[in-house]
Amino acid sequence: MFNKLKRQVAISFCATISCAAMAQATTLEFTVTNTAALGGFAFSPMYLAFHDGSFDAFDEGAAASPGLETIAETGFANGLNAERVAADPDSDRLFVLGPDFPPRPVFVPGESVTAQFDVDGAVNRFLSYFSMLAPTNDTFMGNDDPQAIALFDDLGIFQGDRVITISRADMWDAGTEVNDTSATGGSADLAGANTAEGAAENGVIQAIEDLSDFAGKLTGFAGFDGNQYLISSGILNDPDPFVGATISIRQVPAVPLPAAGLLGLTGLALLGGLRRMRRKS
Repeated sequence: MFNKLKRQVAISFCATISCAAMAQATTLEFTVTNTAALGGFAFSPMYLAFHDGSFDAFDEGAAASPGLETIAETGFANGLNAERVAADPDSDRLFVLGPDFPPRPVFVPGESVTAQFDVDGAVNRFLSYFSMLAPTNDTFMGNDDPQAIALFDDLGIFQGDRVITISRADMWDAGTEVNDTSATGGSADLAGANTAEGAAENGVIQAIEDLSDFAGKLTGFAGFDGNQYLISSGILNDPDPFVGATISIRQVPAVPLPAAGLLGLTGLALLGGLRRMRRKS
C-alpha cells in the first residue's frame, strides 16, 4: 500500500510540474530600430506575426493579397491581420508603433521601440514581419519564406536571442500602385500627396530596384527635430545606407509565478498524506 501511494505521489507531482511547464509561454522582448542614415526612409508600425509556418503572406512574382496591398500602400495592417487568422487561427501578432505615436506612427531613421510579448512556442514557432517603407507608393519589407525565421524548435524550446537585419534585399514592390511622386500620385507620407489618388498598377510582387524618384522629396512627417525633411540625394548613388531596420529579440528571464507556490503546496499535501499512511502502517 505504501509503495503504491508513493508511486501515485510521484506521478501526481510530475504531472503537476508538466502541466505548469506546458502552460508557461515564453516572454520575448522585441526591439525595432530604423537603422537608415539621416535623410533616409521611414517605415510604418512593424507588424509581427507568430504562427505555425502556414501563414504565407506573399510570394515573389504573384499578385498581392488585399491585406498585403493595404499595408504596402498605407501601412495599415487590419486586412493582413484577418488573412493571418484565416490561415492559422491559433496564430498571434504584435503591432509595434513608432515612439512618437500619437500623432506620428512611423519610425524615422535612428528611432527605436521595445515591446514585450508572450509567445507560445509549442504552437507558434515562426515569425513573419511586415511594414511599409515611407514615403513610397507600395514598397514594403517582409520575409517571403514563412518558415525562414524559426524562434522555437519542434518541441517549443526558444532557440536563443538573435537580431534580424532587414536590408534592401528584404524590401518589395507590391505591384499594386504605379510609382509616382507627384501630388496626385498617391505616395503615402509624401508632402502634398493624396494617398487615395494613386493609379492601380495590376502588377506582381517584385524585389525593389529603384528608389531614386524620391531623392530630394519632402516627407509628410517630421524627423527628430520636429520638422519635415528631404529624402537624401545620396540614394542616387547608393540607396542601401538609407533603407534598413533591425528586430532584436531576447528572452525575458522568467519571474516566479503563483503556480509555483501552488505546486509546492500540492507536493506538501501529497507528502503529508504519505507520512500519515506510513504511521498507520
